[in-house]
Amino acid sequence: MTNPLTNLGNQALDSKGPIQKTGWYFYPTDTNTGVGGKYIYIGWQRVAGVDPVTALTFEAFDHAQSVPPSGFQWTGQDLSQGADGKYIYMLWKTGGGGSPILDIILVVTSASTPPTIEGWTPISQDLNKGSGGPYIWPYYTTFEYPAALKEPKISSK
Repeated sequence: MTNPLTNLGNQALDSKGPIQKTGWYFYPTDTNTGVGGKYIYIGWQRVAGVDPVTALTFEAFDHAQSVPPSGFQWTGQDLSQGADGKYIYMLWKTGGGGSPILDIILVVTSASTPPTIEGWTPISQDLNKGSGGPYIWPYYTTFEYPAALKEPKISSK
């Protein structure tokens, strides 16, 4: 069984990445895809015996934020840094009895709403909001998949 995500983080780079670090995995999609700015990547750790991430959301603001909304953890990294869009932050909770989150994906698309992906829960926050680029929809899953089914299948409606 895959260990759930236990900690989330970001990398903000001046050149294309991500840079993988021991104990971390950084998803290869830049949250500023198509709009310039910093190269920003979402990453996570899976540590046995640590409370899992059980809630995940992304929120857009008109102004930079200095503290996370009540009850949430964050890194404080604006996911659209340098791209002239909204200030977008990744927010999460650990423990609390919810289903552990096992994986996160980002889908870059021209679709103005998140496409349906079987087994994945969309988060209805475009990570490029206000930047004028393609839509970037985040998703998470709480389901364990065999390796052969790991690649999500996007369906059109």
